[in-house]
Amino acid sequence: MKNKDDFEELDDKYIYKLDNINFKPIFILGVERSGTSILYKILSKTNCFNIVSSYHVIKYKELLHNHINNIEEESKKNLQNLFEKKSQFDRGIDRLKITPNFPEEYRFILAQKADADHINSKSISVFEEMCKKIQFISENNKPILLKNPRDFTHSLTIKSLIPNSKFIFIHRHPIKTLSSQVRAMKSLLKNKSVYMSLVAPKYGQVFDNPILLFYYRLLYSYLTPYRVLSATNKLAKSTKTYLININQLNKKDFVYIKYENLCKQPDLEINKILDFLDLKPEHNISYNSFIKPRKTRQLKTIKLFERWINRKLDEYISYLNYKK
Repeated sequence: MKNKDDFEELDDKYIYKLDNINFKPIFILGVERSGTSILYKILSKTNCFNIVSSYHVIKYKELLHNHINNIEEESKKNLQNLFEKKSQFDRGIDRLKITPNFPEEYRFILAQKADADHINSKSISVFEEMCKKIQFISENNKPILLKNPRDFTHSLTIKSLIPNSKFIFIHRHPIKTLSSQVRAMKSLLKNKSVYMSLVAPKYGQVFDNPILLFYYRLLYSYLTPYRVLSATNKLAKSTKTYLININQLNKKDFVYIKYENLCKQPDLEINKILDFLDLKPEHNISYNSFIKPRKTRQLKTIKLFERWINRKLDEYISYLNYKK
């Protein structure tokens, strides 16, 4: 039988050190596969921000312990060795290189501690603890840059719970977004990703259940249009909520860019964001080398339903001046 000590986290005895820690949150928000990851990566290169990293997600329960006891770098090195041992060099859904410092979604920490994938009244305490931990171990006054597609529709909730929040919205043409979403899930279901199993244990559990794995693989196969239709309806609902929310946010609290423009002129778009935040990078940087856009081949199923998809997302497409 386990005693109380077995359930204590390594960080528990250091939590009091967070009492007077403050943080300034800046959120990157967009639907899944709209360019949030590459934008997060590029902005992290400016050194203007503290970020949430894969190390923070995987080792969340010992971040304070490792920092205070000067074993943070050793822990990161062990994590990197694990990635290399398992031949985990990228996420499997794109070519973004995986390291312990890889900018990652905070929803994975919310899932660990609050059984939630977005910020709400129940998960806010975990979110604040996470930000304070990262701020404490970073030992600076930089704002914390955060990314979570699951919070794309929750900007008003975030603003009400965290009044000093600011937002960077990124958009991508819905047809390209949907194609990328379906392809990403097919890739993750084809072979088990060690990395994704570490940051999202529930994903790894799918591979332990042959029936469940078969079910998900069937949903994302070419044999049924269900996944595309479902994803389209979800995207339509999310973007409709966004269009309502954006009119209620103070224009001083957000900026938005399009993924297509980020690919074509990264310097201009990144500087636009930094100007909005009144921040300057530590060094002069050209951002062109950080982004290498690939052509997203349109899925046959999406091509088949393209006119219907455009109708479902007409208001959002028009708002962003995308071609139908």
